[in-house]
Amino acid sequence: MTEKRNLSLVNCTVSGLLAMVLTIPVHEFFHFLTSIIYGQEVICFAANAVNASESFDFMALSPFHRAMAAGGSASIINAIIGIILFFIIIKCTMGPMLRTFLIQLYAFQMCEGFGYFMINGIFGSFGDWGNVFGYFPDSTVMVMRIVLGILGVAGILFTMFSLNYMSYAFIRDPQNRSERLHVGLGLYLLPFIATSIFSTIVDMNSILMAEGYFESNPFFSIAVRFTFIPLFWAFMFTWIMVKPPKESRFLYELPSEPRYILWVVTAILLLIDLFVLAPGIML
Repeated sequence: MTEKRNLSLVNCTVSGLLAMVLTIPVHEFFHFLTSIIYGQEVICFAANAVNASESFDFMALSPFHRAMAAGGSASIINAIIGIILFFIIIKCTMGPMLRTFLIQLYAFQMCEGFGYFMINGIFGSFGDWGNVFGYFPDSTVMVMRIVLGILGVAGILFTMFSLNYMSYAFIRDPQNRSERLHVGLGLYLLPFIATSIFSTIVDMNSILMAEGYFESNPFFSIAVRFTFIPLFWAFMFTWIMVKPPKESRFLYELPSEPRYILWVVTAILLLIDLFVLAPGIML
């Protein structure tokens, strides 16, 4: 009897793509909802941007609501979702496929939330909080950037090490480097590569490209990928860089059987993201 083919790396990569497509466009949906809540007219909803009327008077709002309406709300919601997912993953019992997906969704939510804090806190300029800074005096912006930078770096570092911790539930022998390599590839590195490539293609097909946004902000697409670097470092930590635990925490095997529903649902959502949401839906 022939041994069944192990499709765990395929399943994990597809799961990572699903986690990504349920994070980045949903991040923009949070911006859309925020604009609606504050009464701002939305012109276009896209996979990586929400275009709204420029006539909205942000300065009429209180400082907190001004920051939320101008672009700060979505990353905060991502960070909150990530923190909630952390406790679900740590505390709840579930099957290996669901756990794989939730770990990856946790990673993307944390990266999208705390990554924006870090990028805008350190570099300022473009992006969600870069838009917010334009509605505050320089002295206030400096304080905001310090706070965001500290929160962002702390959140990203926590994400790296927590992902490394979570990976050992899938590793039977912590001292086996090849097993750690396989799990790290599946949970983190291959999804990081696949989502980075796909997201860059989306950017090139997006309304931002059509409107020349990348000409004025040529490093935007790279910067967004940089926020997901914890996935790469989680792979490196699991494989060779962080000392593995002495005792096994093994509870699950990476899902190796074909997951046709996962593949089909993910493919449909990716196609919608690329060909419908990326060019933008005019409202």
